[in-house]
Amino acid sequence: MFLTLLKREVFRYVKNPSVTIGTPILSQILYIIVFGLVLGPRIGSVANHSYISFMLPGLVMMALITNSFMNPGWSLYMARHFDWIDPILSSPMSSTQIVSAYILAGVLRGLLVAAVLIIVALILPTVVAVTHLPFVLIYLLVVAFLGSSLGTIVGLWADKFDHIVLAQTFALFPLVFLGGVFYSLEMIEDIYILSTLVKFNPVTHMINGLRYGMIGVAELYIPFGLTGLVVLASILFLVCVWLFRRGYKLRI
Repeated sequence: MFLTLLKREVFRYVKNPSVTIGTPILSQILYIIVFGLVLGPRIGSVANHSYISFMLPGLVMMALITNSFMNPGWSLYMARHFDWIDPILSSPMSSTQIVSAYILAGVLRGLLVAAVLIIVALILPTVVAVTHLPFVLIYLLVVAFLGSSLGTIVGLWADKFDHIVLAQTFALFPLVFLGGVFYSLEMIEDIYILSTLVKFNPVTHMINGLRYGMIGVAELYIPFGLTGLVVLASILFLVCVWLFRRGYKLRI
């Protein structure tokens, strides 16, 4: 039953790759073209790297967390809204197995989009794509799991379509754009409030870690950030399991 549920959730985005995978990849490529190739030469180097090399890890992380978040969020909302969840709840699967299936499907979607973007980075001239491969893999996995767990919680919480859009627009997107995707922390040192908020933003630590793995540049302490992300991902997963066991909003 677990593998059946996982295959069904994965099939949802494999069946419509132009929407679920093609659209986010296209949007990130447009960011690369506009900010990296057009504005990058005018901005100059950042941390002794070309601007496009510095920016690319942030774009990969933005696509990763957004897509891993969206997959279980929309799937769970639709399953609850149209009563598709009932056969799953009545199956012999445990709450942990059900949650794991939804989360792993989101992880796979996020990793697929991120992998395509890294491949694009590898073929771009003058772009540094991978410096410390173990850190790249660790951060991709941890953040995909974290984003998918968060999407699962939002998918359970949302009572209508607008709630998921609300969570993306007013919570996820601001955290991502204030996480240092397009700028270094050095650029905002003089703006004390913004600089402080950015350093406490978990997305900043996600991007910082992946940036270290891809181009070897870290502006924040890696062990602290990675430990915090692992703990946060674990807590979100446990919350997902707890909510399922309680039957929280599993029927509208």
